[in-house]
Amino acid sequence: MLLALALGAGCRRSEPIRVGFVAGLSGRHYDLGVACRNGARLAIEDVNAAGGVRGRPLELLVRDDAQDPETARRAVRELIDAGVVAIVGHCTSAMAQATLPIANEARVLMISPTVSSGALLGRDDWLILADASGTSTAEGLAEYFARTRAGHSVCVVLDGSNRAYAEPWRRTFTASLEASGGRIAGVVEFTSGQVGSYADLAGEALAGGPDAVLIIANALDTAMLAQQIRKRTPGPAGVQLLGTGWSFTDDLVRHGGSAVESALFVHKVNPDDTRPPATRFRTIYSERFGTAPFFAAIEAYDSVQLLAAGLARAPTREGARREILSLGTFQGLTEEFTIDRFGDARRRNHISTVRDGRFLLVE
Repeated sequence: MLLALALGAGCRRSEPIRVGFVAGLSGRHYDLGVACRNGARLAIEDVNAAGGVRGRPLELLVRDDAQDPETARRAVRELIDAGVVAIVGHCTSAMAQATLPIANEARVLMISPTVSSGALLGRDDWLILADASGTSTAEGLAEYFARTRAGHSVCVVLDGSNRAYAEPWRRTFTASLEASGGRIAGVVEFTSGQVGSYADLAGEALAGGPDAVLIIANALDTAMLAQQIRKRTPGPAGVQLLGTGWSFTDDLVRHGGSAVESALFVHKVNPDDTRPPATRFRTIYSERFGTAPFFAAIEAYDSVQLLAAGLARAPTREGARREILSLGTFQGLTEEFTIDRFGDARRRNHISTVRDGRFLLVE
């Protein structure tokens, strides 16, 4: 009997700990979701190679939210029913808002690598944001632009399909720019996947004669719009293009080409970090997936490692949440970041540009 009990306990210790993952792996916002999934998978492999969590390996269960609220809700319910200890995801604010009530009711932690809507900050809920708030990034880009191009005007073009992210970003950028002596020349809204003509959209953005155009959209829409803007304002004398972390992906350069050269972006990690862990991650990621990792992959890696740190202290749903909220400072792949008592991360701003088809860190 003692032998049977010992064997049974050994089996339980070796059973995988199920971790859910949900993001948009299809549709026009797929690039964020795929990068997050890839980064999460590499983190799972590293945790397991180091012995797992208390001797148990992590198992990643992946679902596609298709950037559709009902699909997202169904995916989250499936993961909860499958017994996951926590869920890594979503990758857009709109999907997080759609499913957070489900996670709250079930008391299952969600750790989002890239969601940063101000509407989700400062809440005692079951969502942890591994990315810093869009408020701080919007302020960072506005401050940098005002410092380098003082007194200039900006037209804002935003995608209403992810309004939970885009609208707070616009408001914060506007307030910060105006406080620095700049002004908003206009606001143009569209819905991803329903653009009749990017040429007409570019015409609306340029109608007020702005010095810059801020595009709050995914990489594909940003690239298409940038091409049409550059046709009307070519060369160095053309308007300055500004973008958010949402569009800071390889798809931007792949589809935008020369039109996105010299555009400015703000994000929360340093993808060019030269320390050994970051260098190793870039090498493995590039070899495995055929492309360099950008911020979403890095923050997804951080999200899984953050979860593993919480589970190592308390391997239950409620225990992991409690321990993560008490960590304070956490060493991410490229930099340290902090998690406050509401589960909101604080990270340093980084400004990047595109030069010769590559992202280049400016500061």
